[in-house]
Amino acid sequence: MQLKTFSYSELEHTPQEWVLEELRLGQRTLLVGKNASGKSRALMVMYGLAKSLAGLQSIAISGTFNCTLEGQGKVYVYRVETENGHVLSEVLQIDGTTVLERGVGGIGKIWAEKLEKGSFIEFQTPTTGFAAVARRDSIQHSYFELLYEWAANVRHFQFGTNLGKDRFAVFGPGGAKLDERDQSIIVGIFREAKQAYGDKFLDAVRRDMSAIGYQVEKVDIGPPVSIQIAAVDGGATPELMGLFVKETDLPGITDQIGMSQGMFRVLTLLIYVNYLELKQAPTLMLVDDIGEGLDYDRSCRLIKLLRCKAGDSNLQIVLSTNDRFVMNEVPLEEWSILQRHGNRVSIKNIENSREIFEGFKFSGLSNFSFFELDVVNETIDEASASRA
Repeated sequence: MQLKTFSYSELEHTPQEWVLEELRLGQRTLLVGKNASGKSRALMVMYGLAKSLAGLQSIAISGTFNCTLEGQGKVYVYRVETENGHVLSEVLQIDGTTVLERGVGGIGKIWAEKLEKGSFIEFQTPTTGFAAVARRDSIQHSYFELLYEWAANVRHFQFGTNLGKDRFAVFGPGGAKLDERDQSIIVGIFREAKQAYGDKFLDAVRRDMSAIGYQVEKVDIGPPVSIQIAAVDGGATPELMGLFVKETDLPGITDQIGMSQGMFRVLTLLIYVNYLELKQAPTLMLVDDIGEGLDYDRSCRLIKLLRCKAGDSNLQIVLSTNDRFVMNEVPLEEWSILQRHGNRVSIKNIENSREIFEGFKFSGLSNFSFFELDVVNETIDEASASRA
């Protein structure tokens, strides 16, 4: 399943109102915009909806989500409106047919597939949660499973952060199940992927690191070599485990402390990408500030690799940037330009501004110039005159 459209508004008719107009998403989408235009916030609210639909997050704010998803030949249209932590309305349509509808008080109707060969039944669920979660039933309401599977496999990465570079792991017998959404526990995620897929996973990560310009012979986890861990109060020294790589031009290993921030960010992202690929789970990856901290060559290589992976697998990627390197590497057809006017964020893309987008291709200028010169806000006549 893939997310095709998304819009959102919150705290309507208050001084804190914020509106994201309809965002159209493809297999690969690049969110472009000036600082404070709403790129990071757009990714956060998409991730927030996914977490709520996966039953991992309670309703914390007043807002309205609208989205369209496509999967297994069906079109899902989902809308939910909340206020002060309670659901006011919730509707799910599949191929134009309403299968879930509820209103104030949590009262509504839902399509039961096995009851009398299919019929609507009345229901009431607590207003503090989504009915799409509370009414999950693979027998009577199997259509929720596809929605849940999608939501459970959405991942959000803040590429400009340290992504757990300062976090190590101590492994004991057994252990609790990892939250794969926690980008700071990458050591544990690596270990889980290695145990599940072995050399197939290790080879894929090493190959992708080399493709981006980090020539490594080995990627694995082990005790850090850049620091010494002292015992506490005379007790045993804890065996900390962290990521390390063996670079081809260095005699020793480089542990995660010794890695540059850029290398560690790339390694973390590739661990997740390859793990999810091997799981063959349909995944939406939301990556904020992609390329932050990388040089021109590696930034371009990373974008190229991610775009190729999205074209060859179940991976859907939505990247955000205001970096010229990234913009020049991604075709304009995949751009969505976010523009904030007060508390409202509008979207310009090839679908709603086709003539301007396609006409720019003949200018001979870089993609970044399209953004820098604000070409998308020119009228058709102005754009034609500037190219002449």
